[in-house]
Amino acid sequence: MTGRQRLLHALNNKEPDTVPISECLYSRPLYKEVLGYVPEVFDVEAVFECCEKIGYDFAFIPVLGVAGFRPAGEKREIYQDEWGITYKLDAHAWPIDGPIQAPLKDGNDWKNYTMPDASEDWRYKGLKNVIQRSRENGMGVLGNVRGPYSASWLLFSMQEFSMLFYEEPETIDSVLTALTEFAIVSFGKMAEAGVDALVISDDYGSTQAPLFSPDHFRRFIRPHIVRMVEAANKLSLPLVLHSDGHVAPLMDDCVSAGIHGWHPVERAAGMDLKATKDKYGNKLCLFGNVDSKVVLTKGSAEDVAAQVKECIEIAAPGGGYCLMSDHSVHEEIPNSNVFALYEAGRRYGRYPHK
Repeated sequence: MTGRQRLLHALNNKEPDTVPISECLYSRPLYKEVLGYVPEVFDVEAVFECCEKIGYDFAFIPVLGVAGFRPAGEKREIYQDEWGITYKLDAHAWPIDGPIQAPLKDGNDWKNYTMPDASEDWRYKGLKNVIQRSRENGMGVLGNVRGPYSASWLLFSMQEFSMLFYEEPETIDSVLTALTEFAIVSFGKMAEAGVDALVISDDYGSTQAPLFSPDHFRRFIRPHIVRMVEAANKLSLPLVLHSDGHVAPLMDDCVSAGIHGWHPVERAAGMDLKATKDKYGNKLCLFGNVDSKVVLTKGSAEDVAAQVKECIEIAAPGGGYCLMSDHSVHEEIPNSNVFALYEAGRRYGRYPHK
């Protein structure tokens, strides 16, 4: 099977020939070893090439301008992106700088705000180039856009946006509706380019608990997940939800909304892979769960292989599982452990599993 075929089998809860493997790559030392250079920014073609050379089955490719990554060519210490969000350049935070000032404070600011255009072709040029290459090497491509909740709070700051849930719920509704529409327009453009699946990156939890109550989630967030699922279904593409953190109390609402996959089942935030597989294994494709905070960072290759084997034994039977870390490959993870995860996945991931 090709990597694309393995991904599609997993997304449809079928067993491929072996468990699909991929990763979100945010490590400059890894790019240096694999490619021989470090990209200036999170360049989508460099991301794809690095995934290709490691041997991954698929790659997560972000839409430009909306994923929070540092803009190409930006050298100023303090800068604004196209959304008006102010960031401070941080050499240690590659490829994502931390926001230091939001452009909006309340509903009055929102009424006078002009959003960027999701349909602009420059956002998808790299994606189109990557998909052309994927058709030659058999890899899968997941097109990734920032979800409406994360996109919304960045416009106001987390604190201000959280207060609006109580003080201006109508503003929350308006902002989330507009940012959902941005994502849906982006879905259409990514579908035209030829992606195999869609991903919304929309973090809903801290390492200990969800960021809001289940009641608030159902009232404000879930209706927009339903809208995005309906849009993805019309495009005949599966929709994967990315949310790290401890989000188990919200998963019933997300799954009933119709999502097809969940990334990354964060072990370090108390997300239990077995409990998640037992409850949702016939409904969701699960991604990840290899501990990126301790095992991948400080463990030996043998430790990594043992946890990879555990994840595969739990989640692979019946299909619907893709092997990854429980968040991403960051710069505290030795390159040797990145390769150890991949090698163990190929060693233990062959079907059939019992």
